[in-house]
Amino acid sequence: MTKSILGLILALALQSPAPADPFDARFTGRTLRFDYFHSGTAREEHVSLDSLRLEREWPGSRSHLIDETNLGKYLFEVIDLGTNRTVYSRGFASIYGEWETTGEAAGGVWRTFHESMRFPEPRGKVQLVLKKRAPDGSFREIFSTVADPASRFVDRSPVPPVGTVFPIFESGPAATRVDLLILGDGYAADEQEKLRADVKRLTEALFAVEPFKRHRGDFNVRGLALPSPASGVTDPRRQIWRKTPAGLAYNAFDSERYMLTFENEALRE
Repeated sequence: MTKSILGLILALALQSPAPADPFDARFTGRTLRFDYFHSGTAREEHVSLDSLRLEREWPGSRSHLIDETNLGKYLFEVIDLGTNRTVYSRGFASIYGEWETTGEAAGGVWRTFHESMRFPEPRGKVQLVLKKRAPDGSFREIFSTVADPASRFVDRSPVPPVGTVFPIFESGPAATRVDLLILGDGYAADEQEKLRADVKRLTEALFAVEPFKRHRGDFNVRGLALPSPASGVTDPRRQIWRKTPAGLAYNAFDSERYMLTFENEALRE
């Protein structure tokens, strides 16, 4: 009799449908981008919503969605309104976080930076929360807003392909690897072979040292070719001015060695 009951239980278990994937139950599989303005000085800080943008397939992990590293000056959280549970989080550092340490910011000069956070598109309304690390190491909320993926205010226009993506090496699916994309800015149309050689050289230099060397198999590396109208990028101290696809330039925050782009939306698109 016991064997018969065990056999029946086993048969029912084999016939029962597998439990739904928690990721698929909660998210659509696409990417939602939260664009916002980050403004202030060394003593005052404000965040305001710019837009929500629907992108292509979610390229990140589908299982490790909560950041438990406790790293970064800022923390981004996505909270499900139905359960009040955090369904996605990421610690990060931002350009604004650097700006507020500069002499200009300390002198009361205001600046605004455009920033973005990407997360899996949820199936329902969520709370988007930005937190900043306090002097005691804890995170304190500086901004919060409700996002409805079904809202007519979400930009659903197709994201056009830009440039040419070329692989350096691929170790596995994007969802289970760290994806690195090396962007080439300031390479003219006749310098694309040089770009590919430079990307390969940079990649080999990176993975020649630890801990990257032993974790090479945990990465995918690709390059993005975006031909520029002319060779080089802007360098104000040398009176060199260029208009490039990603807007990279030397002398960020008036530091000669520092190259950044402040054209966040162009970079994201």
